[in-house]
Amino acid sequence: MRRRAFVSWMVLGILFVLLALGIGLVGTTTNTLARAVREVRYQQAFDVAQAGLEYAVSKAYELAEGNGGDFLSADEDLTATLGDLGLQPGDQVQSSVRPGSAGFVAWVTCTARVRGVTRSLRTFVSTKDVSIWNNAIFAGTGATGRAINGNVDIRGSVHILGDGEYYSDLNGNGRWDSAETFTDTNRNGVWDPGEPFVDRNGDGVWNSAEPYNDTNANGIYDPPLTTTELSTSLGGTAYIGNNYSGMPADLRALVPAPPVVGGVQTLGTEVRVKHGLVSISGNASIGTNAIVDAGLSKNTVDGVYVNDGFTGNKGAAGVFSDNGTSNAYDLGHLDMGFPVVAGIGAEPYRDSTGTVWSNQEAFLEARSLRVSLSAIRDSTPAFTVGPDAYGNRISWTPGTKSTPGVLEVYGIVRFPGDLQLGDSKATIRYRGSGTLYARRDINISANLLPAVGQVFPTTSRLGILAMRNIGLATGSGDAQLSMAAAFYAQGTITSAKQNQIAGTFVANFFNMGTNVPNIYQVPDLRRNLPPGMPGDKPYVTLRLRSWRERRVAQSTLSVPAP
Repeated sequence: MRRRAFVSWMVLGILFVLLALGIGLVGTTTNTLARAVREVRYQQAFDVAQAGLEYAVSKAYELAEGNGGDFLSADEDLTATLGDLGLQPGDQVQSSVRPGSAGFVAWVTCTARVRGVTRSLRTFVSTKDVSIWNNAIFAGTGATGRAINGNVDIRGSVHILGDGEYYSDLNGNGRWDSAETFTDTNRNGVWDPGEPFVDRNGDGVWNSAEPYNDTNANGIYDPPLTTTELSTSLGGTAYIGNNYSGMPADLRALVPAPPVVGGVQTLGTEVRVKHGLVSISGNASIGTNAIVDAGLSKNTVDGVYVNDGFTGNKGAAGVFSDNGTSNAYDLGHLDMGFPVVAGIGAEPYRDSTGTVWSNQEAFLEARSLRVSLSAIRDSTPAFTVGPDAYGNRISWTPGTKSTPGVLEVYGIVRFPGDLQLGDSKATIRYRGSGTLYARRDINISANLLPAVGQVFPTTSRLGILAMRNIGLATGSGDAQLSMAAAFYAQGTITSAKQNQIAGTFVANFFNMGTNVPNIYQVPDLRRNLPPGMPGDKPYVTLRLRSWRERRVAQSTLSVPAP
């Protein structure tokens, strides 16, 4: 009996242990399953929040593109938008966009509540308007191996393409082909049937040179700049800076104050060179490591993006940039070319009404007011022409020894040939919102500034558009000039003397001489362009600067403020 009782108790003990183990296993399994469910829900909430954040960033960027690169404040319920992610009744997704004090930065937040679990993600983003007119200098083709030649003090961004002149690639080989050589047996200067020739492409016929757009009017085709050629030559005291330090006070009073980020004045200067080396010699530099204005003005440039690198006796040692010197050209995906007005390479042009023209020359010819003058100077009698059917008009009041001449321009005013603007050492004050468009060259010998009480380019703006070249203080007896305007030349811009200029230069080639002229970028110009200026298409890039998860109460859905 005792043995049986002992066995019974042993069996009961084993059963008890098994029961306890079973209960423990069930508890563990239940906890594991519950934890797995919670983890799945946490991951689902995270995935939904991440998807909502990406959507909100994409939409904020799209709206910023149409707003000159500045973000717009927004709050949006994304629950229906993200419904395909398996959301159920009671789930909710909300996003917010909160621009910073500088409109080109913003905090974008997305908070998702899925199956009772709330997760919130935030990213800090910034845009950069890399449009043609958001530079101090935008250079296209280049010439004789260079895009900028001479000593110059540039304050603001520089963008050099060095793409070479536009041409018609008749044989589709991706390069410009010169005429096949031949033996001119009859010495008439042209190939005649039967004359021997070198059949380079093996097609059995003599081929003439492929047509091209000789934008710099030098009579030869200029190819893309290469690593054996210099796209930019900065020597002596040449400088590319990120501030207005040292800008003449009278000129500075005529333009808006530059942006201030974190208490520091900055022009957001970036230097981009798509083709060709950058030569830096002597005391020249891009940015500086010196303290500027007791730290109130930024010393380094924001970024440098150069494909082929640096040369000269200083080379990369003369570059002081936030991103170093090893970054390649970063805008190839935008397919940004030089804005040719006419000829090979000129693209269709869409005007402000949405009308599409074959090229910008066609628009300018059809929508401008013709004035049959070749000069506007103090000896030119007062005149008024217009307004025409499109609102274009111009008026001129010549200056005296004690008063400057006054030029009033609205819309686009066309001159059939060359245009001489002003006399040496004279001053022209302008008002309105207009563009002077010359079919050939424009030469300026006078100071060219907004009228008293006006600010360039917000209350008064003037565009100088030459189908060929622009010369600033290049005439005999011309002296240093002060100017505030937007300048475009399909050929070359030459700035002689120690000119002080606020605005932007857009041209295929620049000649800055040896006197160290200044060009100061005016950031507000990109949003206040004079009418009809080439290259008005916006280009805006996006950068994700930081990302993190926000802690939020699980019982509520909210979008925390920045």
